[in-house]
Amino acid sequence: MAMAALCTSIMAMSGLFYSCSKGDTGPPGPQGVQGTAGINGSANVISVTYTVNTTVVSKDTESSWVPVGSPSYHWVAGFIDSNITISSLDLVLAYWSTGYGADWNALPVSSLVNNGDQMNYRYNNDSISFTYYTGGGAYTKYPGYLATSPAFATLLFKVLIIPPGLAINHPNINWKNASQVAALPEIQAALNRHQ
Repeated sequence: MAMAALCTSIMAMSGLFYSCSKGDTGPPGPQGVQGTAGINGSANVISVTYTVNTTVVSKDTESSWVPVGSPSYHWVAGFIDSNITISSLDLVLAYWSTGYGADWNALPVSSLVNNGDQMNYRYNNDSISFTYYTGGGAYTKYPGYLATSPAFATLLFKVLIIPPGLAINHPNINWKNASQVAALPEIQAALNRHQ
């Protein structure tokens, strides 16, 4: 008897639930209040700044630049950068400046101090190097040597390691053109970050 009452109750309840149907959709509610604008972020772009100094001490010059070969037409300043993990996949761009607050200029650059000189960068897993070629001939010194180019006595290099997702979000950017990349808001935010 109890079993029959239980079965009847279950059937009555299921009929109640299944007999309900959805009515017409009502009009939309009022528009919500607009949120405040977010801050332009750097979209997980890793930004690291390196300093290459040249100082004159007792009529001698000390520098972070290291000569390569003889005569010394090539100079290198190298750093460990553990943010560069897979050099074949990481998108790494470098910029240079003469100081914080000054413009960041894309590398490579030529005719910086002398006609025909070149400054560039190269990277590998866990390292980055900045290179300077004097242009040959009579020019054998790095930028800032003995105050021949005092504006370059201290050079800042900003390295940006860009996540692949950012490239996907900007399919029309030429990622090998550092000046074009620098125009992106995410890259501007990373370039303006002091560290």
